[in-house]
Amino acid sequence: MTNFKRKESTLTKPSKSVGPSETIAERVLNFELEITGLISCVVVLGHFLLDSPLATKCLTLSYKLGPDAYDKGVDDFFFVGFWVIAFTFLRASIMKYIFHPLGRLVGIKPFGKRQRFAEQGFMFTYAGLFWSLGMFIMYNSPHWFNTAYYWIDYPHIYLTTLTKYYYLMQMAFWFQQLYVIHMEKRRKDHYAMVTHHFITITLLVSSYYANFTRIGNAVLCCMDICDVLLSFAKILKYLGFTTLCDAAFASFAIAWPVTRHGFFTVIMWATYAQPDKYLDMLWEPEKGKYFTPFTQKLYLFLFFSLDVIMIYWFSMIVKVVYRVIQGKGAEDTRSDDEDDEDG
Repeated sequence: MTNFKRKESTLTKPSKSVGPSETIAERVLNFELEITGLISCVVVLGHFLLDSPLATKCLTLSYKLGPDAYDKGVDDFFFVGFWVIAFTFLRASIMKYIFHPLGRLVGIKPFGKRQRFAEQGFMFTYAGLFWSLGMFIMYNSPHWFNTAYYWIDYPHIYLTTLTKYYYLMQMAFWFQQLYVIHMEKRRKDHYAMVTHHFITITLLVSSYYANFTRIGNAVLCCMDICDVLLSFAKILKYLGFTTLCDAAFASFAIAWPVTRHGFFTVIMWATYAQPDKYLDMLWEPEKGKYFTPFTQKLYLFLFFSLDVIMIYWFSMIVKVVYRVIQGKGAEDTRSDDEDDEDG
């Protein structure tokens, strides 16, 4: 997550009038909580009080076929769009009303540090919840440690209720992250982050509608665990637990090559070597079949591009590990230095 040093008044004091020198991002951020909260409330009230079809599409899953079976369609974007707004509201609310007060309680006085502590607190909460959910889905699915089931019985058109919620909400989160990285202060790896998010969203949307949610579930699980560990390490850093922070960062530094390069390479290999053993590789959209030699190459290109970005980030992790070995402590080399304000 990027670091943004927002004015104290936007979180703890009544909003002031917007000055001409403020950027568009600052103007939006000043009223982010109110705007997204109002939109979310309108949708909820529209569904429960007015029985609005549009609000219902935003709040509930579409294309139900049975007690625990759903198809896919364009109406799913209403659900995703609502959750982009809802995640923005939840993030702002959780940061303001939970992690900022918690930061004050434990003695994090500078507002800049408390803001970053709140950002990492939300990321830890989200990533921890959805990694656990993703692992639960994968553990109870045939593709648990068996890559052949990415392709066996393809196309996997119908989804369980839990899987559809999981996949669409993950999609919404990554769209919301595009908003976050453009509204908040840019980090040194901003363009790598933007590219990573676009690739991730492309993979999520295409795998959902092309019926490759099993492999999508596996990729998400490979990625999310590192976000959990990194956020936890940063939280410990802001709390002043330097030794525990270094231990948590060591766990993250070990998990990264194992999951994001080891397990992810297995997924790339499965995409390259296995499909023609189980599929006819024909383009038949009317049957839900979209995997051809061309789409195989396209997915491999996207996977490889993602891997290149992760290798770039891993080089930064190695630098931090070197700092820890030198006794200088774990420090995120991707973040720009910021002067903290007292608050």
